[in-house]
Amino acid sequence: MCEPVTMAIVTGGAKAIQAWGQRQTTKAKFGALAEQREAQNEEIAAKASQSMGERVKQGRAERARLRVAAGEGGVSGQSVNAVMMDAAFQEESDVDRIGTGAKFEQRASEARFKSGLASVKNPGMLETGLGIAVAAAGGYSTGLQIQKAKGII
Repeated sequence: MCEPVTMAIVTGGAKAIQAWGQRQTTKAKFGALAEQREAQNEEIAAKASQSMGERVKQGRAERARLRVAAGEGGVSGQSVNAVMMDAAFQEESDVDRIGTGAKFEQRASEARFKSGLASVKNPGMLETGLGIAVAAAGGYSTGLQIQKAKGII
């Protein structure tokens, strides 16, 4: 077992297994972050859609109330049209603001996702290969030292 080549193979193999495990952990972290981002974006979209729908209902109810009031008062013409257009404009403006807010929330979600990705250690193939080679060289060196200590060399 003290033979340098055997030590190099064992040490390099152990480092390769460690690198494989780290890669699996990294993939799992990436997947979890992606799922979290997707869930957040779905939640943001659902919340915005619900808010937009509520605002559209409010706008319709407001315009209906204005039509009834104008009809009961016997008022018609451009002033009623102007009030109706203003109510529709306010509704559209509110719906746009809700959509813009949702876009900002999704940008923030994307920024959190990218920040999370940046914090995950993800060594490249070259770094992993060099780590394995260094470990194997260290194992070989240790094997030589053991042989020297035993007087085999």
